Amino acid sequence: MNAVMLAMAYLRERWLVTALNGLLLALGIATIAALLSFDHQFRGRLAGDARGIDLVVGAKGSPLQLVLSTVYHADIPTGNIRLSDAAPLFGHPMVQAAIPLALGDSVDGFRVVGTSADFLQFRNASLHQGRIWEQPLEAVLGAEAARRLGLAPGAEIETAHGLSRRGPRHAEHHYTVTGVLARTGTVLDRLVLTSLESVWAVHDKPGARTEADRMITGVLLKLKSPIAAVTLPAMINGQTPMLAASPALKTAHLFALVGSGLDVLRGFGVILMAAAGLGVFVALTGALERRRLDLAILRTLGANRLWVAGVLISEGLALTLLGTAGGLMLGHAALEVIGRTVDQASAAGLSGLFIAPAEAWLVLGALVIGTAASLIPAIRAYRNDVARTLALG
Repeated sequence: MNAVMLAMAYLRERWLVTALNGLLLALGIATIAALLSFDHQFRGRLAGDARGIDLVVGAKGSPLQLVLSTVYHADIPTGNIRLSDAAPLFGHPMVQAAIPLALGDSVDGFRVVGTSADFLQFRNASLHQGRIWEQPLEAVLGAEAARRLGLAPGAEIETAHGLSRRGPRHAEHHYTVTGVLARTGTVLDRLVLTSLESVWAVHDKPGARTEADRMITGVLLKLKSPIAAVTLPAMINGQTPMLAASPALKTAHLFALVGSGLDVLRGFGVILMAAAGLGVFVALTGALERRRLDLAILRTLGANRLWVAGVLISEGLALTLLGTAGGLMLGHAALEVIGRTVDQASAAGLSGLFIAPAEAWLVLGALVIGTAASLIPAIRAYRNDVARTLALG
């Protein structure tokens, strides 16, 4: 019998202690693994959703709310602005591209975005099926919206006011789906895109507004130079009734807010892992005291000191590996369940199948803890006086 087989036999003998120590370690591993995967997906998704957008212009209010509503489509807008006020941004010498947005409605929780046809090129999107809208009350669905709603080109949809599925319905207006976008892995997958004229047709009473009074929610800007990123926001915020916000700056602020909470949870996971390491140490130390005579007999039968010490180290590492494997599976299973059952997580594309690169360091750290917890009992087993142990019985 080799050292590993004997170590596994010892673990099976003390199955309850093994299970409790393994569970404690698994909970710590699961907590940290889930947070690492979530953090990596969260940062990657935010960066992808904001890629190519240098500035957002909208109604006065909270800059973070403006960015969340117009870039990530995860909040209600700060309000509306006049199209005539935003008109100077289109063709401005500092602006490379300007895309208008009109928000306010949704289809079963998927936001309807009124915009221009240039929006697809601006966001590097392409059609998977059908065609782009050509007249009012035609719409193109993002890949995830089409999948979840079970719709294809030719279908009709009814919108509701706001983001709630229970919002007031616009029963007198029905959109016709003309196309479905190819999957992008960004917020575009969850949008329903249409023309500005469609949004105005749904919300305006006939003859209620002139062209000059048309309202939009915001404008996405791609700037020509880094200097424009400094001078244009100051000009807009100081000289117009509109607000300009940088998605990059507000995303960094959001990372800081979320990151502090994640750090607390990661600290809790580290405490659980440390407690598990202490549990392994106590369990192996207690087991060594009970097995001194057995190990001494093995020594008389030809086992050397290193082999006996290896039994203890193998036992600690086996317990650590079991807890680590269980923790990784538990953490990712929890993420997958959350991603499938929680609307916000599902909308963000959270998946338990994603493995963060930093999880390799987590496994390494767990093995270090297991080895360290096994080291002192192994050294004591190595130094065990066979003659004295046998004499004491």
